[in-house]
Amino acid sequence: MIGIVGGIGPMAGVDLYKQIVENTIAATDQEHLPVLLASLPNEITDRTSFLLGLTDKNPASALARVVMLLNNAGCTHVGIACNTAHAPQIYEPMVALLAIMGSRVELVHMIEEVIRQITLHPAQPQRIGILSTIGTYKTRIYQNRLEAEGLTPEVLDLPLHEALPQRAIYEIKAANTHIPQQPVDLVNEAILHLKNQGADAIVLGCTELGMIEERLDLQGLATFNPNLILARTLIERTFPHKLKHVLERG
Repeated sequence: MIGIVGGIGPMAGVDLYKQIVENTIAATDQEHLPVLLASLPNEITDRTSFLLGLTDKNPASALARVVMLLNNAGCTHVGIACNTAHAPQIYEPMVALLAIMGSRVELVHMIEEVIRQITLHPAQPQRIGILSTIGTYKTRIYQNRLEAEGLTPEVLDLPLHEALPQRAIYEIKAANTHIPQQPVDLVNEAILHLKNQGADAIVLGCTELGMIEERLDLQGLATFNPNLILARTLIERTFPHKLKHVLERG
């Protein structure tokens, strides 16, 4: 059974579940996959606030408790619907706590799977534009992994990053299900800047950004949506025969 750690932000886990449903071969209700979504947003500290030193409460312990809920309910594979939660400062203490707590689940690492898909893409993109929270940006979650693969990360200057993707992400979090055009316009501006810097691909490196992918002007760039990639990997690891074939995009 698949487990989802949700609530970080509010619609991120819902979007991951939606991606699982949309990428599953099924003709009836009963042919869909067993999935448990645990959403305890009131318990999990804002990841970016912790990484920026605005709070000393590491969300790792709360994340570990949610994973254990899923473990105890019978989940075998768990995905965390948040890019920033994969920062080593959060992810590694969480994994250590899970070992102490006796977790048996396999955690599917969102960032590793995104990097794998980039390296497998037939267009072989080399300069990868990154849109994310400031927490993901400053801890170089994507930059370090891309550079380890010999790829070049492209990021906006910090003031522009704060004014465009960071602002858009928190506007989307606040909007919940009715997302206005304003954050979409901010992300489109950021994509154009990255393309002008030489990016030949884009990572929508925050679950809120993946939620508005269909409304974005992606400038013809190869695009990697971490929630989509995580959803497909979770299906592949648990029920591989149920994974839909998808056409290459970008």
